[in-house]
Amino acid sequence: MTVPIEDVWAAAELVAFGLRTGARPADGNAYGQLLERYRTNTGFRDAVDTVAGGLGLVVLGAPARTGLVLSTQPGSVFALRMADLRGGSMAADDKLIAGLVVLGIAAYAFPHDVDLDGTDVKIVEVAALDRFVRDAIDRVLALPGDPDTADGQARKAAEVYRRTAAFKPKDRLPGPARGCTQFAVLEVLGWLVERGAARQLPQMGATSYQLTDRFRLLVADVAGGEALETLRAVRRNAAPVSSTVESD
Repeated sequence: MTVPIEDVWAAAELVAFGLRTGARPADGNAYGQLLERYRTNTGFRDAVDTVAGGLGLVVLGAPARTGLVLSTQPGSVFALRMADLRGGSMAADDKLIAGLVVLGIAAYAFPHDVDLDGTDVKIVEVAALDRFVRDAIDRVLALPGDPDTADGQARKAAEVYRRTAAFKPKDRLPGPARGCTQFAVLEVLGWLVERGAARQLPQMGATSYQLTDRFRLLVADVAGGEALETLRAVRRNAAPVSSTVESD
């Protein structure tokens, strides 16, 4: 089937919107119109999926309130890397902590498989998330496997996390200072905000964040290994903690 060049252009435009983390679909704007077309027109959806595939991308979903959610194929130039934090200047231990924080956020917000199919808004708070990761460290340290595997890296990260202070105050300023795990949590959440996977919730406190559908779909797409499943099990067995609000 021949696809009109206008449809190819529109498909590429929608993919470009999906790559702009600050873009938001709305009734009447170009992004919203293209997203609605993707959701209702099979031929156009195929064109978008094909254009995305040619760029090393995979369309994970198209929630109306979030927009086109894209993941990357191996080797894609659009791949998100933890090395992007601090412009690639993070020390090795900081990278390990950041990686464990990402797993912790995923487990804290989505402890059950069914959570990944839901539309409840997930809320995380820096100090609560830090406590959760610390409570799970012994379980992560007990993971078997080669040190060079993902689970082996998670064990190393847990060791570093344990010996790092939870909180260091800034000099005459509120919030955690660099060199503690709460700062690492805050930094990772800021990184997710920049990529459209989270947003700040100042009305609930300076350290509260809402995870978006983009983050949920990315978590659902990734096989997290035993480390993620271990963290999820800890979260499931913990005392109930309010982390959701009703979705719109």
